[in-house]
Amino acid sequence: MLLYRVFPWLPRAAIGEPGHALYVPDKSGAGRADSAGRYRALYLSSAPAGAVAETFGTLKRWTPRMFPRPDLPGSVRALATYDLPDTSPVFDLDDPDALKALGLRPSQVVTRDRAVTQSWALAVFQQRRWSGVRWWSYYDARWYSYAIWDVGALSIMPDTVRALTMTDTAVIEASDIFRRPRRAR
Repeated sequence: MLLYRVFPWLPRAAIGEPGHALYVPDKSGAGRADSAGRYRALYLSSAPAGAVAETFGTLKRWTPRMFPRPDLPGSVRALATYDLPDTSPVFDLDDPDALKALGLRPSQVVTRDRAVTQSWALAVFQQRRWSGVRWWSYYDARWYSYAIWDVGALSIMPDTVRALTMTDTAVIEASDIFRRPRRAR
């Protein structure tokens, strides 16, 4: 399955270093499906525009200033395409039986309350059967968001990493879907 991620890109970064497409940042439990001290997750989307939306969705206006990452000098936000083998099982929170198995309601999946989301993510992780978990995107239910903790199962599709610009098709699609104004400057 193909998945997509926006990340701060340094073209010369090695695997495991900040700026590489497979680098998993230590969010110290800040992400929706993180568990500080137990595992780290790489967040991806089922669509390029979904990855853009998840990264920039909270910004009211989109401008070229959103692409550089000041905390990683010299980096620019880029979009990469990843392959997750079909043999890597992902727990599907869009499946009513899966929700029932965890005793969850849909509202507990999409809540912004990190204590709730991290709790269901940890419950799935502790089953030791899954490469990660997926749920529908907050921004558009046609997109799925993924938290993959088995990062070793992911591979980057060759020649797919590209620096994002205001004219990138994924940026345009995402901004059009949830009506974010784009500015050239």
